[in-house]
Amino acid sequence: MEAYLDQQIEEGRAPKTPLEAVAHVLPNSTFLQNVGMQLTTKKNTKIAEMTARVNDLQSEIQAAQMGSTGLQSQVSDLEKQLEEQKEASRKIEEAAKKNAEETEKVRQKTLEMQGFLRTLFAEKFASGLLPDLQQ
Repeated sequence: MEAYLDQQIEEGRAPKTPLEAVAHVLPNSTFLQNVGMQLTTKKNTKIAEMTARVNDLQSEIQAAQMGSTGLQSQVSDLEKQLEEQKEASRKIEEAAKKNAEETEKVRQKTLEMQGFLRTLFAEKFASGLLPDLQQ
């Protein structure tokens, strides 16, 4: 350990600490891990993987929320279009109903007129006025 600490220090680097010396001498020892001074490489890897996964999931959630906002906007637009189409359909149905009523009124008046003309011609034929017209 002392030999490790006595090694020459490269320019621009900090001197080696006793903790680094112990970690260098006892690389396979679990002493430092047990006292919480050093994490195992496996734990570091797992922590890094979990942190990366958390970051990925957060990014996915953010993207989903942004996508959700876009979808909500589209749904809102579609609902508005649907309401406009329902209103237009209602107006068309009202116009069709009104047209059907007016057609029925015209048909009734036509039937009345036909009945009147039949009665009128029947009276004319009965009174003999029609032969006078031929002379």
